[in-house]
Amino acid sequence: MIYPNYDQAKRNAQDDFRVLYICSAARSGSTLTDMFLGGHSKIASLGEVDLLGKAISLNATCSCGDKLRVCVQWRKIFDAVLAFQGIDLIKDPYKLKLWDIIAFNEIDYQQQKPAYRLAINLRKAWMEIRDHLPHGLRKDFPIPPTLLKALHNKMNLYREISSCWNKSIIVDSSKVFREAIELHQRWPDLVKVILLIRDGRGVYLSRRSSGRSQFESVHGWLSYYRRALPLLESHITPGSLLKIRYEDIASDPRKAGQLLCDFAGISFEPNMLDLAQSTRHLVNGNYTKFSPGKGIRLDERWLTELNGEELDFFERIGGNMNHRLGYR
Repeated sequence: MIYPNYDQAKRNAQDDFRVLYICSAARSGSTLTDMFLGGHSKIASLGEVDLLGKAISLNATCSCGDKLRVCVQWRKIFDAVLAFQGIDLIKDPYKLKLWDIIAFNEIDYQQQKPAYRLAINLRKAWMEIRDHLPHGLRKDFPIPPTLLKALHNKMNLYREISSCWNKSIIVDSSKVFREAIELHQRWPDLVKVILLIRDGRGVYLSRRSSGRSQFESVHGWLSYYRRALPLLESHITPGSLLKIRYEDIASDPRKAGQLLCDFAGISFEPNMLDLAQSTRHLVNGNYTKFSPGKGIRLDERWLTELNGEELDFFERIGGNMNHRLGYR
């Protein structure tokens, strides 16, 4: 649990950090963007930190190369959580409740049991009902207490990371757009949202190359932006929402970096252009693709590898959304 006196003290303290929350469909470049931003001296890259409990439980590797359980930087956070909240994350990785998320890769079956999935799906159904309510009615349909607790836990986790790692900007690429909205609405001066977009044909090819079916390869991407776009545009204040394309980051990282840094309220640092210049401590992201020496490269293999029936299938299902996102 969050001890009330601790949580109140934290909320009453003068927060000197800001959060950039990345929203995107899978395979859209969120890990690249997170790592790119994490090259800045003032920024901490967290990766998909909503999966922190799973990463600890499965003894996953931090992007620094050490196991997360023994990573020096994460140990600082674990010690702080134990000291101030009485939670030993090494012994009980899921005790610090974070936002609902179901893992599809490297699943912790001891945690992700049918009852666990059912509870998450019931809360998700409630949140989906809220999505369709007029602004004035949403307050009469509060989010479930479990998710409200998760929001405060997440904000306190951000605070500990900012303090222990001496960083003023926290980047969270958990990608859960409803969590991003709820965080921003409760802490509008602290939380900004980056909506990362990628050509659906590139996402489709990436997922097909991993053995996904045609339907699976387009459905996740399509479903995400169908739901996320209108909600983010409706509930995130214009100055706190930045839409940026993966292709722009990968093809002109200097220009994109300046835009991202302006959005964060900090000056661009050229070291960001070299992913090997600094060590990051991401959770669960596909960061092995960006090991030292690989750098920032634009992946548009779909231009040569996606054709015929495969391309026709994507266009039938996802073409309209791709056009809405600005791709032709």
